[in-house]
Amino acid sequence: MSQFNIRSLREIHSDESGKFINTLAKRVSTYLNKQQTDKLENKEDIYSSGQDVESVVKFHSDLTGTNTFTFDKEYYPPTEPDLDKLTLWLRGTNMGNNLRDWSGYDNPSIIEGDPLLMDGTPFDLGIHDGGVKSTCLRFNRPTSESENEDYIRITDDSRFRVSGISTGISYFIRFRLKDLSQQGGADRRLFEKVDDSTPNNGVMLRVSSSGALKLNIKRGGTEYNNDTATGTIAVDTVYDVWITYAVSGNVSHIYVNNVDKTLSAGSSPSWHATLTDLDMAVFTRGGTSTSGFVYGDLYDFRVYREKVVSGTEVGYMNTNKWTIGNIPFGQVMISDYWATYTP
Repeated sequence: MSQFNIRSLREIHSDESGKFINTLAKRVSTYLNKQQTDKLENKEDIYSSGQDVESVVKFHSDLTGTNTFTFDKEYYPPTEPDLDKLTLWLRGTNMGNNLRDWSGYDNPSIIEGDPLLMDGTPFDLGIHDGGVKSTCLRFNRPTSESENEDYIRITDDSRFRVSGISTGISYFIRFRLKDLSQQGGADRRLFEKVDDSTPNNGVMLRVSSSGALKLNIKRGGTEYNNDTATGTIAVDTVYDVWITYAVSGNVSHIYVNNVDKTLSAGSSPSWHATLTDLDMAVFTRGGTSTSGFVYGDLYDFRVYREKVVSGTEVGYMNTNKWTIGNIPFGQVMISDYWATYTP
């Protein structure tokens, strides 16, 4: 008789010999299985005094479980935003290509390209004992097919505009850069937005190849350009950067990791060319530009209209403590008031 392995027995054969062996094997298998089953059933003593199945295995309709999580970690936020001022909240929490605005105002924002959700180490939110301390989105990594296509687009909204403000505006961005060199002949843009087609109003924050932060605010046709010193920003380092602009006196501040940086007069920037595109772009120039993309990590980004964050408010995170249990939705740095600073 021909030799057949298990695979050949299960294959469909076109020759008569193969069909015969396959059919025979299946019938022998069925016969042997039945014999074993009969032996097992014959060993069962249905008249024994043992408990019946129903009395041992019961059917439950209340198979539910509850896990209680105790949020006993204190968290020290950089500031406590007022929901009347918080108009944008972005975090990389694996929500697809649409980022939810946790402020409650449902501001639309879209992730373009294919950034990668990353472990945000060494930044620590202060709410975990172990494991991943924070998350971020990595944009324009060289190994990605969407390199120089990754950025965040925030649909134009009057609440994000420099135009029309009476008190001022503030921005917060937490990031880590992987490269400082110019991209496509332009400084890498942390964010950029124009409010009109001239533009007469707009804002831009750049990082030069020398590590200087460059802030450009244009309001009513007049530009206010300020630079920090070279070496302010280095690669592979997480930074908290606050940008504030006050209408009174046209005063700007740049706080880097709670330090108010000395500013010098900067130069007029090159705004992106598609001036009919009023959307805010984060980690690129915006419009149809093909330069200025940031290779790095974005942790979060926020905009406060009609709020000029003070140096005290930027730095009081170590004195104004509150607990994670009081944060709506379990999201970090969301509150319904600006707390009053008490030394």
